[in-house]
Amino acid sequence: MSDRNAIGELRNARGADKETVVVHYVYFPTKDTAEVAVASLKNEGFAIESRLGADGINWLVLASHRIVPNEAEIERHRVMLEAIALQGYGEYDGWEAET
Repeated sequence: MSDRNAIGELRNARGADKETVVVHYVYFPTKDTAEVAVASLKNEGFAIESRLGADGINWLVLASHRIVPNEAEIERHRVMLEAIALQGYGEYDGWEAET
């Protein structure tokens, strides 16, 4: 689902322009690369949860924050998170929001 569609569905469920918790999923190949990303994300104001991913190999970093989800905000955070993932040989795997 595209960001635009997801934001539209979120607005339908919650109403327009309401702040909510958005959680971003970023995977890293090692605990060490995940920890470097965690430090960067904490400096950007994200709340972090980090653990071994469901595959038992890669590390999952859940980066959450409260924002009013709109295309510009989601795109801005996606670009930042993709860059952090790339630095750690990881992968940004999208976002979800509370409804």
